[in-house]
Amino acid sequence: MGGFAAGGAAMTPDMFIHIGVNEIIFLLALGFFGGMLSGFIGSGGAFVLTPGMMSIGVYGPIAVASNMCHKFPKAMIGAWRRKKVGHLDVKLAILMAISAIAGVQVGIQVQKVILETLGPVGTNLYVSIAFLIILPSVAAMLLRDVYKSRKYGIEDTEPEFAKKLEKKFRLPPMIKFEVAGRTQSLWLTVPTGFATGFLAATIAVGGFIGVPSMIYVLGASSAVASGTELGIAFVMGATGTFTWAYLMGAVDFRLTTLILAASLIGVQIGAVGTTYVRQYYIKLAMAVVMLIVTVSRALAVPGYLVQLGWITLDEGLVNLFDSLVFPIMVFAMVSVTPIVLVPIFNVRKELKNMGLLEKAVTAAEHKKSALVKRMIVFGILTGINYYLLFRDPNWWPQFVTTIPHASPIMSIALALGVIGAAIYWSIVHGSFAHNFLDFVNVTALKDDLAKKISQEGYEGIKTWAASVRSTSASE
Repeated sequence: MGGFAAGGAAMTPDMFIHIGVNEIIFLLALGFFGGMLSGFIGSGGAFVLTPGMMSIGVYGPIAVASNMCHKFPKAMIGAWRRKKVGHLDVKLAILMAISAIAGVQVGIQVQKVILETLGPVGTNLYVSIAFLIILPSVAAMLLRDVYKSRKYGIEDTEPEFAKKLEKKFRLPPMIKFEVAGRTQSLWLTVPTGFATGFLAATIAVGGFIGVPSMIYVLGASSAVASGTELGIAFVMGATGTFTWAYLMGAVDFRLTTLILAASLIGVQIGAVGTTYVRQYYIKLAMAVVMLIVTVSRALAVPGYLVQLGWITLDEGLVNLFDSLVFPIMVFAMVSVTPIVLVPIFNVRKELKNMGLLEKAVTAAEHKKSALVKRMIVFGILTGINYYLLFRDPNWWPQFVTTIPHASPIMSIALALGVIGAAIYWSIVHGSFAHNFLDFVNVTALKDDLAKKISQEGYEGIKTWAASVRSTSASE
């Protein structure tokens, strides 16, 4: 079956959580805040979404699988948009995606072995430890960059290491990457892609390795690296979702769609927010949220170790730690709001006081009447979709866990159906979200003002305003 391991149901319906009103509210909030953070920092937001789902009792493999299913349709749309503006190197994306697929398959097999050996608690421990290693490490690098940017005014520059590799590491075949503007050995892309895929199958995010590797090892610009990562994320997410469904029946589409419902709105607000701040502020926001999530996952680890019988600990202390996991996770989510929204409100307020708000923001793509019509059409389709999925909230766990038991051809067809459903859902609800935000006028700043703020901070607003008034006076 094309290199995929033969199926054998690892999940059963009782492993999927009950989704009631409280769970729905939390997952919608998680999707919104995670999406807003994702749009703001240019990441999949998985370092919030996966632990967030685990904090309400979702097993690690189901959280990772459902997050991959939620992520890849958005990556597909984002990759297409970045391709049109020249920020996606197709050749680089294809080469890295090939080894990333292998990394995803190995990562899922590792999860499967741990599940069979140690049970769901073992997989929870494995995923949590991965977060405890990765999040503080990445946060430390980000804070270092923030410090340099604030103290020395250092902007993104061409990495010296990548230039040295291009000259000295000439192991054939050498590949010319037109968009990235580099000629590098194929063998540099293989370990990078594999590590990206393996990490994606472990915690549902591979960009922590993929983007920095493309910048510091392959020498791509930040814009091309993040754009190319979206193409890789689409391939990883689609193949990962297929394998999770086919091999383990682990994709909970209920979680996926509830997170998607709000994240498609949040991600666009976050993307708009990037035009209102300096670039180092984005890195600072990412680091702060990562460290808060790290604390939440760290508090969950003692409970897992006790359940596995690996340590003994006072029951009251374990209960105390467990009781703090969820509220700290909520705090991590809520902390995103001021980080993203306060700069937007402050800048728009100042521009409004100057009488220049309309000149400063991009215009909506369609007139209000057209937006209302589109919102009604896509809103009705979205409502029907959610009604059909949730009229019997227990049918999905029963359905998805039968996929590994079906005949090979039927299993393939059903797993592909999960992928198709995720893409369809993302397009329909994404269209509704996009038109809704245009209708309420949540729009980005124009490029010239955004660049001024990125370079000069809030002082750039005054510089831009003076330039606009000078131009208007001379006309």
